[in-house]
Amino acid sequence: MLELNGETDDGVLRLDDPITDRADLSALGIDELERGVCEDTFENRGILRRSKLIWEPLYTSDGSRLLKVRSAESIRERRIQSLSEKRPILVNGSDNNSDYLTGLDLLAEEATDYLVPPWVIHATRLYLKEQEEGGPKSAKRQPLAQPHRCRYIKSDGIRCMLWGSGRPKDDGLCRVHLRSVKHKTSDDIERAREKLMQAAPYAVDKLEELMETAESEPVKLKAATEILDRAGVRGGVEIDTTVNVDVRPAAQVIAERLDRLAAGAIVAAAKLATDNSVVDAEVVLEVETGSGSETFNEPSKDEERPAATTNQGQE
Repeated sequence: MLELNGETDDGVLRLDDPITDRADLSALGIDELERGVCEDTFENRGILRRSKLIWEPLYTSDGSRLLKVRSAESIRERRIQSLSEKRPILVNGSDNNSDYLTGLDLLAEEATDYLVPPWVIHATRLYLKEQEEGGPKSAKRQPLAQPHRCRYIKSDGIRCMLWGSGRPKDDGLCRVHLRSVKHKTSDDIERAREKLMQAAPYAVDKLEELMETAESEPVKLKAATEILDRAGVRGGVEIDTTVNVDVRPAAQVIAERLDRLAAGAIVAAAKLATDNSVVDAEVVLEVETGSGSETFNEPSKDEERPAATTNQGQE
């Protein structure tokens, strides 16, 4: 965090950095305390956000929050200065939007060790090793990709200086612009979350104001309760830890089960005794003979079976 050098007798704030590096906030309709310095309010942050300006928080000796806003020109100059340090790894050193070196050219450059992230060097070595081995070991696996410079062009006309993974699904973008371009919904949610975090200090100030100046006693109590609740200080809560355990002897449980089985057996026996579904019947048999066929009834089991006779007599 930056800190102010203090206030002079005339009440004007004094900062070390040049005034030319700060934005002209009066052109945006923001009240300036000094060139490029304004109060840290929700409205001022909204204007700066829509203007795509970058700000830094400042704190005065009495704890007041301020914002120091950099101008678009100073941001561009800083980016160009940062890019000039990376000239050794550019394919065309005179072009600010040139690609970065890749493959063996990148590994052979001496400045790679302190200008290139370690993951880029590691991914490049893995890519080259796979190419020497003739491609992926499995046909189901996609070939590795070599990292490259992000293709996104910023509002100042200078290409993004971050590295992209090189995978086809990343579409030549780095992780920052991949999220902002391809995942617009998640980016909007993240932006909303950032706005909520920025508005949180003002919400606390309003609670403090209500607690101190509200005329209604319930409003004061509610504001004080909300502050204590958010701070993690809550009222006591009575918790009943009594546990009722019903333990019965094993003999009692077994006796109850036997009684249920006995009652079930009595009911089943009664059903069998009153079941009249069995009906006596005679079996009709057809016997083939030399002169034709004879049909006779087979007696039931309760009747005595007579001697078998035929129409041909005994020989």
